[in-house]
Amino acid sequence: MNRETLRRTLTGAAIGGGLFGGLALLQAMRSGAPFPGVLQPVLVVAVIGLTVGGLAGPLVGQVWARRRRG
Repeated sequence: MNRETLRRTLTGAAIGGGLFGGLALLQAMRSGAPFPGVLQPVLVVAVIGLTVGGLAGPLVGQVWARRRRG
């Protein structure tokens, strides 16, 4: 795996995990549920986001690079 693909994978995973986990946490806070009760579902959603982001990161990065090059 080359450096660029690895960088895009890690960036995508970080963005996906943060986005999915952040949205799940926001929804949990809005529902008023106690934090210990929602911690596991929030973490599960964050792991799903890490996976989706890690898989989509290289694809989106390649498209983005091609568009920038013209």
